[in-house]
Amino acid sequence: MKNLAVVLCTLFIYGTVHSQNILIDEDFEGANLPAGWSISTNASDGGWNLGTNQNIESQWWSVAPHGNIIGTNDDDCDCDKSMDYLIMPPMDFSSSVAVALQFENYYDGGSFGGDTETATLEYSFDNGSTWTVFSEIIGTDDGDWDAQSFDLSILTGNSNVLIAFHYNDNGGWMFGWAIDDVVLFEPQGLDAALTNLSVNGNQDAPTTIPITGTVSNVGAEVITSFDITWSLSGGVAYTQNFSGFNLSSLATYEFTHQDTWTISQSGLYNLDVTVSNVNGQALDDNPDNDAYSQNVQALEYGTIQDGGIQREYIYYHPGSAPPNCPLVFVCHGYTGSAEGIMNYSEFNQLADEYGFAVCYPQGIEDGGGNTFFNVGYDFQNNETVDDVAYLQNLNSYFQNTYSLDADKVFCTGMSNGGDLCYMLACQASETFRGVAPIAGMIMQDIVDDCNPTSEVSILEVHGTQDNVTYFDGDPNNIDGWGAYPSIPETMTFFNNLFGLQLVSTANFPNINTNDGSTVSSEKYGSSNSCTEVWLYTVQGGGHDWPGAYGNMDIEASREAWLFFDQLCEQSVGTIEIPNSAERKLIKIIDLMGREVKDNSSEVFIYQYSDGTTEKKIKGL
Repeated sequence: MKNLAVVLCTLFIYGTVHSQNILIDEDFEGANLPAGWSISTNASDGGWNLGTNQNIESQWWSVAPHGNIIGTNDDDCDCDKSMDYLIMPPMDFSSSVAVALQFENYYDGGSFGGDTETATLEYSFDNGSTWTVFSEIIGTDDGDWDAQSFDLSILTGNSNVLIAFHYNDNGGWMFGWAIDDVVLFEPQGLDAALTNLSVNGNQDAPTTIPITGTVSNVGAEVITSFDITWSLSGGVAYTQNFSGFNLSSLATYEFTHQDTWTISQSGLYNLDVTVSNVNGQALDDNPDNDAYSQNVQALEYGTIQDGGIQREYIYYHPGSAPPNCPLVFVCHGYTGSAEGIMNYSEFNQLADEYGFAVCYPQGIEDGGGNTFFNVGYDFQNNETVDDVAYLQNLNSYFQNTYSLDADKVFCTGMSNGGDLCYMLACQASETFRGVAPIAGMIMQDIVDDCNPTSEVSILEVHGTQDNVTYFDGDPNNIDGWGAYPSIPETMTFFNNLFGLQLVSTANFPNINTNDGSTVSSEKYGSSNSCTEVWLYTVQGGGHDWPGAYGNMDIEASREAWLFFDQLCEQSVGTIEIPNSAERKLIKIIDLMGREVKDNSSEVFIYQYSDGTTEKKIKGL
C-alpha cells in the first residue's frame, strides 16, 4: 500500500520580492493557465492542472492547502507522466546581470513498487527542442509546502530562454508535484528573505524542538548580519543576532535559534519568525519577504495497555476547544493506519474549526500482517482482540485525563473502521451516542446478536458501485469476508429496532460533474426520541471517502461531524413539560439549528420560553 503524505501544516511567505526587478510573479489564482505559460505532456489527464489542493490530490497523495495551485498527479491517473513539463513564458536575459527564481512546491520524491519519481528544474535555448537539467528537486515527504530558491545567473546573456518544471514518474505508479507562488526576478539593493523554516508541522507532544530555517540574500548587496525573532501567535518574542559572515547575492544561510520551543500539549500553534536589523538597518529594501509563518499541529502519539496488548493511538485536542468538549474517534480501514486516515479525513482541521477532540486508534496486525479492527471477518476467526473494549478503554482514559463531555462521544471510520462503528452501536451504546460508518457494513452475526442498551444515531455514507463493501450486501459470503446484509437492509434493521420512520429525502447539488457520481439522502427519525438514522447514497460512487477521494459533492468528514453535532440533547419522552400559562412557543428550528416555519413534515425542535424543548415530526 502506498504511504500517505502527512498533511499537517500550511506555510506562507508574506509577500514576494517586489522591491526587485520582477520578471514573473505568478500565484495561479486564475481559472486558466496564465498567459505565456504552456504545458507539454504525454499524460492522458493533461499533465499539469489548476485548482485547490482538494482538486489536485487523490487517495494516496495528499496535498496541504495553499490556495489555488498547479500540480500534476500520477497517483490519480497512473498514466505516462514521464514528460510532464510546466513551461514559463520565454525570457530575454541578454542584458541581465543576475537572475533568481523562487517558488513554493509540494513534493515527496516518493518511491513505490521499485520506482522513484523525480522532479527537475530545466532550461532550453531552442524553444524546447532540447532541455538541460539545472537542478533536481529534493523531496521532503514532510507534509509541508517547501520554499525553493535558485540562482539562474548562468542563463544571463541569452535572449530566448525557456524555464520549465519537469515531473517524471519514471514509468511507475507515483505520486505528484505541486507548484505555487513562482517569482522570477533580478536582484537589487539590500534584501534578506526568510525563505524556509525547517520545523516539521507534525509534532509529538510533549516535546522540545529547535527553531531552524533559511535566510536568502535575494538582493545585490552583501549581507553581514541580521536578527532572527520567533514567537507564537504574537506572544513572547525571542531574538538572536547572527553576524560574522559575508552572504553574497543569491547565497543562503542556515540558522538555528538559541531559544528552543517547548510544546507541552497537543493543539494547533502558529509559529511566526522574522528576519530584521539587516546590516544594522531597521528595515531592508524589501520588508515584505522578512516574515514566515507556519501552522504546527502538535499531536499526542500515545500508547495504552489493553487486553495485555500495547495499543497505539493519535490524539488531538485543540487549544481552542471549550471545556467539556465532544470526542470523536476516527478509525482507519483494513491495512490502513491512524496517521493515514488522520491525513485524508482532515478531522484535525474540523476539530480546530468546531472545537472538539479527536482520536485516531491504531489497529493491530492480523495473522497475515495487515492492520485491522476485529469485526468478525470469516478469515480472521482466530483473532481474539476486543476492539470494542479497546475504544471504550481509550474513551475512559481520555475522559479521566482531559476536559471532555462523556455524553458526546462519537465514532466514524472508513471500511473496516466503519464496520467497527456498527459493532459499537450494538455493543457499546452506553458509550457512543452516534456513529458514522463510511463505506462500512455490519456482519450478519452482529445483526443477529444486536441488542443495544441505548439507542444510537447512525449516518452511513456508501457508494452504489463500491467493489469492496457491496451496497447490495453479500448474504451468501461469496467474497469470504462473511455474510452481511445490503446497506438498505441495514438501515431498515436499525429503523425497526429504534422505531424510526422516513422523515425526508433530498438530493445534494452535483457540484463536481467530473467525479461520475451524485449524492442523495434519506433521513429517518421519530417524534418520541432524538435517535436518527441517515443514509447518504453515492450514486455511482466506489469504496471512497467523499471529499478526500471519489465523490467531491460532499465532504464525508464534515457531514459526519455535522450529523453528530445536530443530535438533540434529550428524547421528548424524558422531558417533563410543565403546565404553565407562561409557556409560549419562541421558535421552531430544524436539526441544523435553522429557524423554520411550521409547515413541513421534517423533524423540528420546538423551543419554549420556559426553557423546555420538544422534538416533533410535522405532518405525520
